[in-house]
Amino acid sequence: MKTISVLFSALAAIVLLNACNMTAKKAKAYHDNLLHSVQVVIDSSLEFGDAVQSHDKDKMLKAQQQYSSLVDRTIARINKEGNFEGDTSLKYYSLELLGFYRNSLDKDFTPFLNSLSSNQFSEQEGLTADSLYTQLTM
Repeated sequence: MKTISVLFSALAAIVLLNACNMTAKKAKAYHDNLLHSVQVVIDSSLEFGDAVQSHDKDKMLKAQQQYSSLVDRTIARINKEGNFEGDTSLKYYSLELLGFYRNSLDKDFTPFLNSLSSNQFSEQEGLTADSLYTQLTM
């Protein structure tokens, strides 16, 4: 009888440790997936910045559309991902950051691009574009 209780205890401990290990692996995969998605948006801001600093309206407009699309797809991907066992912290802060990018594109860059009358920026327009990009990345 004592042998059975010892074997049962050992088996229960192994199952518990295995369950904890599986939960840890699932948590890591969930967090890595969200962080990787957001990191792509952050890294792509450099390419967007190159277009902004070119002071070329057509180039900037194309880059803004591509970057905006990336932000939207990433927001949708994170919303689809759900949460991890009721924990929404990483999802919440990921969406906060992506919302910042979305708002900056919609409220700063789109009106700025719509206000440009020619393809090449004036000196003041160049300064404004650079300032907007600095606000996006700081």
